[in-house]
Amino acid sequence: MYHAIKEWGGTPFGFIDDVTITVEDEKVQLTLPNGELREPQKEVKLLGITLNNLLDFKSHILNKINKARKAVGAIWHLGGVQKGMRGSAVRSLYIACVRPIVEYGLEIWHHKILKGEIHKLEVMQNMALRRIVGAYRTTPIAVLQKEAGIMPYSIRLKFMVARKAIRLHLNISKTNPINGHLLTLIEKSPIAKLTTLYMLAKDDRDYMIKKDEKRKCKRVEPLTLKQQQNQTIGILKKQAMEEWQEMYWNSSKDLWYHNITVESKCTDNLSKMVTGVIMKKDSRRILSNITQFRTGHGNFGAWFKKFGIEKDSYNCKCGELETVHHILVECPLLEEERKGLKRISPEMDMSTLLNSLTGLQEIVSFISAWRD
Repeated sequence: MYHAIKEWGGTPFGFIDDVTITVEDEKVQLTLPNGELREPQKEVKLLGITLNNLLDFKSHILNKINKARKAVGAIWHLGGVQKGMRGSAVRSLYIACVRPIVEYGLEIWHHKILKGEIHKLEVMQNMALRRIVGAYRTTPIAVLQKEAGIMPYSIRLKFMVARKAIRLHLNISKTNPINGHLLTLIEKSPIAKLTTLYMLAKDDRDYMIKKDEKRKCKRVEPLTLKQQQNQTIGILKKQAMEEWQEMYWNSSKDLWYHNITVESKCTDNLSKMVTGVIMKKDSRRILSNITQFRTGHGNFGAWFKKFGIEKDSYNCKCGELETVHHILVECPLLEEERKGLKRISPEMDMSTLLNSLTGLQEIVSFISAWRD
């Protein structure tokens, strides 16, 4: 056969003549139990998870990211910079409708996800973050995550996997061979180091001291399985928050935002966020204005000038460059509107005005008077 190929091609191969060339036959067909013949497929979906012949879950991950992007696209139309749903409603939609698309079966495919795929997840999430808080596109991602109270996916994926492993570990028999694998899975997660130590010393911590009101004394009671699970996951969540905070400190962000929020920590609990009340109660226009003033990225002359966007004038009506600090503190044309701000902070401290609930409420009144 080799000689026939050489004669047909007119050019000899650069290796010995006695070479073996394998010619593939037709695809092998498998006979199913019901007698049906089926050709092997490169991919198959089982319980919502797409498996391929390499078991790298790449097609599954990319498919879920694309579906999540479409869902974010639908949310995109519900909230803009000036009009749309309240920030808390858009945030709830993202958490309830988009995250489950991506995170389904996470414990199965997480170990195969690549940095490039995590980046695509972050890009998808960033689209939602801008809509949640009504931010401009130039706002740094680390700032968006903190403002929206949404954890970066690079941390959340590890947290979710470790949490699922802990739930399984506490709910199955100790003699189950999968327990060893679960502990290994938890140990590999950098944010679960304290959790692993907790679980290894669990026998000493399976009890709680409870106050007995009738007998006016304290008694020791064993922890229920649910209490053990919640306590362990609480430690894990604390570690995830600390890693998020460290990532935020090491990220690139504007000095303006850093200075006014230096005392506030990253959190995904809306009730603990300074802007949480505004996200829940105020309109999208107000939330977007607050976000612009807090981040410095918004409809200000200095912002247009910084990014080379043409405008009739980059200056305030008083003739000075229009910055957030100038509007709030320096502009002589806004002395009357500024009286409420001075009642909150006579020194006009930006952290007090822009990073406290009373300050933000007064800022809302100031912005309304200034815009009008």
